[in-house]
Amino acid sequence: MNILKELVNGPFRDEQQFKTAVLKEWRKTKDNFSHFCIENSVVYGMPDVLSMSSHQPSYFTEFKISDKRGVIKFRKTQPLFYKRHAHLNIAIYAWDRRNNWIVVIEPSTIIKNKSLLFKLPD
Repeated sequence: MNILKELVNGPFRDEQQFKTAVLKEWRKTKDNFSHFCIENSVVYGMPDVLSMSSHQPSYFTEFKISDKRGVIKFRKTQPLFYKRHAHLNIAIYAWDRRNNWIVVIEPSTIIKNKSLLFKLPD
């Protein structure tokens, strides 16, 4: 897990507001990535955003926001998607309301957790 303290400033009222703020910052950079919001009901558990570039590997990002205790909740289909598609480049960006920063989590951490609730580190 990594902590990003400088990318965006909260607080955020919900996941959508957090995702919008991160995408706004990503689009300011000159990294030549295109970012696509792909939430859908066709492939359950698919992450929120696909980022693609012609000269760098593509990646997916799932956005989460914690409760006041630093706990994030996953839908049942999300860890299943991570497990079934372990070969994909996926990162989970979780906004920690306690500390006002982003915790970047590897999907394998969530799979090993064996719970739909995950407590962010202090």
